Amino acid sequence: MSDSGGFSFPVLSQPSEVPKKVPLEKGYSQVDWLRLSKSGTDLNGLDGASLRRDITLDEVKQHRTPEDAWMVLRGKVYNISPYLRYHPGGAAVLMKAAGKDGTSLFMKYHPWVNADALLEKCLVGLLKQD
Repeated sequence: MSDSGGFSFPVLSQPSEVPKKVPLEKGYSQVDWLRLSKSGTDLNGLDGASLRRDITLDEVKQHRTPEDAWMVLRGKVYNISPYLRYHPGGAAVLMKAAGKDGTSLFMKYHPWVNADALLEKCLVGLLKQD
């Protein structure tokens, strides 16, 4: 029997590099993001248009400015512009994946984060598979 009374605890994998947090402006914490995402504000930028459309990677590539930034995560296309100021690692790191599939970058630093829940209201559509 082990010193832990017979219990073993799984070892959780950690990201290969610990991302650096940046100071956020007042009113831009993760709690503030949660509040905004529950407020009914249009965060996907579609003004109520249908979410369930297929989006090509070519279309995603057209959205790569801070004011209009889309990113693919696990086959879903998100408008990340509203989230940029709330990201604990800063906007610059998110902008590296703007207009691209950011799944590998996301998984490198945040494999435990539920992006679907975090960015649910930013969902634009699904990436069209070739």
